[in-house]
Amino acid sequence: MPTTARAPLRKDAVLQPNTCMTKNECDDARRQLGLIGFELGNSSQYGCFSSGEVAYWGEPKSSLHIKEMSSPLDNNIGRIYCNHKRTKSALGVAWLMSFPNSGTSYTGALVRNTTSTVTATNYGTANTMNKKSTPLFNFSTNGPFLTDPKTFFKGKLNLPSSTNGTYILTKTHCGGYCFGCSPKAYLQTQTEFREDCLTGDFLDEFGGKQKAMYDASIVNKAVHLVRDPFDNIVSRFHLKRNQKQKQGNETWLNSYPNTIDGFRGFCSYVNTRLNNAENNFPVIGKGDNNENVFVKYREKIPCYSDFVRFVLWHNHAIETIDELGLESMTLHYEDYSNNYKETTVKLFQFLGMDVDNKSEGYEFHGTERYYRNYFTSDEVEAVKELVRDVAIEENWNMLSRYFD
Repeated sequence: MPTTARAPLRKDAVLQPNTCMTKNECDDARRQLGLIGFELGNSSQYGCFSSGEVAYWGEPKSSLHIKEMSSPLDNNIGRIYCNHKRTKSALGVAWLMSFPNSGTSYTGALVRNTTSTVTATNYGTANTMNKKSTPLFNFSTNGPFLTDPKTFFKGKLNLPSSTNGTYILTKTHCGGYCFGCSPKAYLQTQTEFREDCLTGDFLDEFGGKQKAMYDASIVNKAVHLVRDPFDNIVSRFHLKRNQKQKQGNETWLNSYPNTIDGFRGFCSYVNTRLNNAENNFPVIGKGDNNENVFVKYREKIPCYSDFVRFVLWHNHAIETIDELGLESMTLHYEDYSNNYKETTVKLFQFLGMDVDNKSEGYEFHGTERYYRNYFTSDEVEAVKELVRDVAIEENWNMLSRYFD
């Protein structure tokens, strides 16, 4: 049964598992409560709430508003909470948690092409059909969303039976991964990071882009995807070039060509543009001197701030998996090359998927994308020191293989 609550407003409220996430859920909840009216709210309150015998829905306009959707309210306004109950046979979600350019696209395509099973994503605006995003579940219209709805509705991808313990691989980059941004934009609290793992976007029926956040209770597992940090950071530079190519920015492309010198030139620019901000928002290492990591490494490592982001992101990912109590597996991108069959079988088994023994798999081209030679031996050693300075113990244990 839905409930209402009245309490002092909490400005630091965290989204509760029983939050009403959509207008339709709010309307259903007020019917169960016996409230006679339902209106769209015009106040600064967000989410589902009631006053007297009338229920209201305040549409969130940003992720900040989403965070307020479950906070108890004051005065004579009551928060309405919803139940998000699924049958025991309902399909589960397995996050594909990845720092961008870690092999996310390949891993999703691998699952779809090898098993003919759908995958999902938090980011519905990039995966539409008829200019609309398609939710994976009808009870969670705020996501996740089908990655390739057109192929699914053509019958070329399957939604597995809900009775065989299969989990739908679902892409999330969580937060704190912006490239070339001020530390204020990516130095997140653990709560902020966790909420970003549940947050994405979609296109509504009018083609408008909307922020979305779904309930953590639908997430059961996590595949933590990890890539060699040197390859990951250089691939981020390549992504930046691709974006500039789409924009037709020839000046930028000529300044930073797709070469080692182009990468290092770009990093020289990045290493100087935000020094003041980094001094004001320091990341303090675990070394004996408790130094500001930005200051310590800015003269030693090309694109040092992206290495800091990389390590902090994986710290948060490990802690989020632990906080949510998710069953997890760590998947190193390079293992596709080192031992393709064992790696893919492990992934499919973790997702509860049966793979036809006759399947030829999905060709892996990642062996051509190793970029350790973009860095000097001294820079590699400095990155190792940075990782040890910033990483929590579990993260260092996971990343240390790249420095053996």
